[in-house]
Amino acid sequence: MTFTSILKSELMKYKRSILWKGVFFIPVLSFILLSMDLHMRYSFLMTDEHIKSLSKFGIYDRVGALIYESHAATLWFVLLNLSIVVVAVIVNYMEYSEKTWKQLMARPVERSKVYLSKWIVVLAAAFILVILNGMFLIIIKNLFHVQGSYNLILRYIGFELCTILGVVSFQEFISCYMENSLAAAAVGFAGSIGAYMLAQSKLLSYLVPYANVLMAMPVGDGSDACKAAFFGIVSGILWLVIGILEFNRRDIK
Repeated sequence: MTFTSILKSELMKYKRSILWKGVFFIPVLSFILLSMDLHMRYSFLMTDEHIKSLSKFGIYDRVGALIYESHAATLWFVLLNLSIVVVAVIVNYMEYSEKTWKQLMARPVERSKVYLSKWIVVLAAAFILVILNGMFLIIIKNLFHVQGSYNLILRYIGFELCTILGVVSFQEFISCYMENSLAAAAVGFAGSIGAYMLAQSKLLSYLVPYANVLMAMPVGDGSDACKAAFFGIVSGILWLVIGILEFNRRDIK
């Protein structure tokens, strides 16, 4: 079987499932929360005094304040991490719950292609989440007439796309490796919720994939976001390779 046919088969499994509905719903939820927040507190959030208070975080303009409010104050980074965790768990849970791993491996197909097809489904969901959230930020910027360049939002989207690679690869590895889906979800939820604490450490903030997403805001000179993006790409490649190697050697029962 070709990789394209395997990927199509994998995507067809979730054509009518709740997975894609959830992927589109989460950015909409974030959009609603941020809109409500700005509607109630716009006069405070966009004042010169508040912008000045955010300078300690490396935020110097209103678009930066908008990104900060979305990413940190309304906890988009947590929603994004948790959404990736849920998608990865669902993608692998079906094989364990219906005991179809052995049947899947009985087909004339390389194991690496099977693993990679599942990884791509999780990656596609993560990319959709980031792109939709970025589009909604642009919409909100226009709706509330937030002054500033669109370039900062585009940079933010780029950094997020890089940092989520580590989360996608690590969570896919954990969810595929652990037969107990609740345990895999628990690892992901702990990492997502604890990302803020992990980010306090100079070492863990870059080594732990979930914390990379928190660091994706283009604040200050953008060096922290660049480092997080770099480590996101590296961990994404590393955990993908580890996942493929482990899956190739696994005894499927």
